[in-house]
Amino acid sequence: MRARPDSATMHDDVVALLGAGRTTDALVPAALQADRLGVQPRSLTFLAEIVRRGGTAYAAGLPEPLPTPAQTALVRPWLIIDDERLARWLNGVAALIEARRLSGR
Repeated sequence: MRARPDSATMHDDVVALLGAGRTTDALVPAALQADRLGVQPRSLTFLAEIVRRGGTAYAAGLPEPLPTPAQTALVRPWLIIDDERLARWLNGVAALIEARRLSGR
């Protein structure tokens, strides 16, 4: 994997990557896109727990799985992979956002 600047990675199609089973490749662009919308890592961690307990279909059926309409619009298409894999992936996205914020990026 070669390093790419955030400006290029931010525009990667997260849904296409997830659909192709490339969850690892989808982590960074998802974190960048979510961070740009002000998604809090704890919101993604909470959503991951909802997915674990109720399943992806249940989470997808929530009126607003994240606090704002813009954040919900971002994550709703992400809810396409199986339950446990999605929950782990959401936790990874949350960890990347938190690490970026702690490092001052």
